Amino acid sequence: MNTASEKLSTLSKPSNWKEKLNYQLENENWLDKSADIAFSVLEALDNLGKSQTWLAEQLGVSRQHVSKIVKGSENLTLKTIYKIEEVLGIRLFEK
Repeated sequence: MNTASEKLSTLSKPSNWKEKLNYQLENENWLDKSADIAFSVLEALDNLGKSQTWLAEQLGVSRQHVSKIVKGSENLTLKTIYKIEEVLGIRLFEK
């Protein structure tokens, strides 16, 4: 059980907001594209009336993996992008 001093110690730890901000700035371009992909996947699932669990089954990955994809926090391989496009019938990249 946490004591009051342990809780206070946890609360008084410095935040890493500067690190998070630097990461966002350094990776802004691919994070924006990742967010676009996430939105496209969510929109396609909605249009098909399908769930993230269904997509996970179709892709052969865990539900948690799909959750990362739709949050825009997963760095996708070309193979995964291709599978998503095939399963959902969408294009995530233009030729």
